[in-house]
Amino acid sequence: MLQWYVDTPSAGVESAASQWVGVAHQAVQGYSAGGYVNYIEPNTVPARYFAANLPRLVAVRQKYDPARLMFSGLNF
Repeated sequence: MLQWYVDTPSAGVESAASQWVGVAHQAVQGYSAGGYVNYIEPNTVPARYFAANLPRLVAVRQKYDPARLMFSGLNF
C-alpha cells in the first residue's frame, strides 16, 4: 500500500508536486490495483476507484439522484 501526500504552500510548488505525483504514478502503475476512493486525487478517472463496478454505480446514480444533488470529487 502506498499513499501520496503533498502539502503545497504556493502555486509554483503545487504544480511541481502534481508533476512529481504523476511521474510516481506512472512508475508504480504496473503494480497498482487501483485507488482508494476516500483519498480522491485530482485528474483521476472514476474507473481507477470503481473498476468494473462503475457502470452499475452510474446506473444507480441516474435512477436515484437524476438531479445530481449529491456529488463527490469524482464526476461520473
